[in-house]
Amino acid sequence: MNSDRQSMESALKTVCLPFLREIGFKGSFPNLYRDTDGFVSLINFQFSSAGGSFCVNISFADKLRTNIYFNKEAAPKDLRVSFATEQARLGAKDLFGDHWFSFGPTSGAEFRGNPQNPAAIAAQINQLVTDAAQPWWLKHAGES
Repeated sequence: MNSDRQSMESALKTVCLPFLREIGFKGSFPNLYRDTDGFVSLINFQFSSAGGSFCVNISFADKLRTNIYFNKEAAPKDLRVSFATEQARLGAKDLFGDHWFSFGPTSGAEFRGNPQNPAAIAAQINQLVTDAAQPWWLKHAGES
């Protein structure tokens, strides 16, 4: 793992993980979950194989697991964003579409977007969880 990715992961683990734990998330990086009376909020940090960027994927498992197409009977701790039919990406317009956080060069020495400081990205993610992900999860929890 290169030093740019190590710095980014360190920022996520020291800034985002404590915040996510404070609002009830469990699990281990990069896959976390929060079980609220059977509604399970899911979050995943996905790093690009080319390096230099990552995305934050969110989803949920409703009480009846209608949003889960793979391994519906899995315990909340074993659920993953990738098991869900409806997913969203933090930072994308209205959570729809694609968004990657850039923190360094790719393996081809190019940049995906405008690189930012890892601590600034981590703080931005916490804000996006509050402003975008939390309302999205609440909306879906109310539908189940």
